[in-house]
Amino acid sequence: MGLIFYTREDCSLCDKAWKLITLGGLSGRIEGVNIDSDLDLIQRYGDQVPVILNDQTGEKLTWPFTASQVRELAGLD
Repeated sequence: MGLIFYTREDCSLCDKAWKLITLGGLSGRIEGVNIDSDLDLIQRYGDQVPVILNDQTGEKLTWPFTASQVRELAGLD
């Protein structure tokens, strides 16, 4: 199962979300993707980041979210 963490440069909310992910022990399960260099991703997620997407189910979380919600999205809870 793959989780993708969509983020942007200089995004304080993204930094907070990544700290939550790391403290929850989930950082090894998530691939970080900076959307700033991809026009399609900017159009899709630009005003929503940080976003975590389960690339198998299409389910996503937008900020604010909890470590528990991320674990559930990953199928760990």
